[in-house]
Amino acid sequence: MLELPDIRNALRSRLISSASMPCHVMAFSGWIVADAVQLEAAIKESSSFTGQARRPEHVAAFGYGARAGLLSNDQLQIFFDDVRHLGGRAFFSPGRPPRFEVDGIALLGVSLGAAHVLQAADGAWLTHLLERSSGEVASDEWQLGLVRLARFARGERDMRIIPADLAVAAAARGLGTGRHDDREQAWRMAVGLVPHDSGPARDAVRLAAFEYEFSRLGEINLGAATRNDLVRLLQNVSRAMKRWTFEKAKRTPRSEITKWQIENEYHVQNLLWAVLAPVFPDLEDEENLPSVGHLHPRADLGIPSLRTIVEVKFLRRRGQSGFTGIIEEVAADTSLYLSRTAEYDNIVAFVWDHLAQTEQHHELKSGLERIRGISAAVILPRPSSMQ
Repeated sequence: MLELPDIRNALRSRLISSASMPCHVMAFSGWIVADAVQLEAAIKESSSFTGQARRPEHVAAFGYGARAGLLSNDQLQIFFDDVRHLGGRAFFSPGRPPRFEVDGIALLGVSLGAAHVLQAADGAWLTHLLERSSGEVASDEWQLGLVRLARFARGERDMRIIPADLAVAAAARGLGTGRHDDREQAWRMAVGLVPHDSGPARDAVRLAAFEYEFSRLGEINLGAATRNDLVRLLQNVSRAMKRWTFEKAKRTPRSEITKWQIENEYHVQNLLWAVLAPVFPDLEDEENLPSVGHLHPRADLGIPSLRTIVEVKFLRRRGQSGFTGIIEEVAADTSLYLSRTAEYDNIVAFVWDHLAQTEQHHELKSGLERIRGISAAVILPRPSSMQ
């Protein structure tokens, strides 16, 4: 049976044995596994090009370098000029087979770099190109995932990155957050050495996903907690309630019967503050957000380092009307909170169900997570010991 170090070596050997890679594939591989030497080699190859105009693959290699902060000022200027030149081209022209338009690695590299050198209006051509490219590569999960990641780099958030190993590897490089089920699937792909036909770039993704998960085994790094860690903490608040003080008799002869009642949203916020503050040092309560007209929105809890708001709701009403009311409130808050702030880009909804209507929680969770801007929803029923 292979042990984890053996699997790591096998993944690394696959990447090392992939010789004669195009420069943008070499750059992608270096970027995704955080190999600065390989990425710099790709940048050097692109810099040494002496033709009349660099090919999109060369521009993409510069883009990965820009994302990693490895370009000199002169190289950044070259990249800026090349991207502007690319923007003047005609794409998907009749009679000419698409090349750059359906090359996910090239599109991703250009998109990552363009985010550093272009104003939003100047990159409109790239946004339109990526929309068209998504449809053209829809039947190829690997290419579609790369194009979706490029769109994510351009600021789009309402999409899921696929396949799972790409989602996790990208999260390790600061693009998105790998979902728990993606991480499990990516781990199985890596440790199972599952074959694929997507070339050396996919080998690099597998290695990056493996390294990311391997580094998390057996340790909790509170200084680098992720949005997924936040959601898991919130999901485990129910377990923390096991020792919540709600007495039915005196515990000592001189004490009184004590019940820590939770009766409103403010009490729930206090509970979450106690859980989250030791893990997230930048946790803010009653966070004031930019005004929208005459409205002055104020978020319940905010974690700027995760660009995440935790919005607390207290469910008092029984039945469908109560659940509908919660969904409508969260939808309204989400539209208001995320419309004017650049500091936060998603909300985690936390609902305290005072009536413990657990049979309806799946439907409520599903409804909340369909709201644009809601990255996760957690519903906590009032513990039976508190009835």
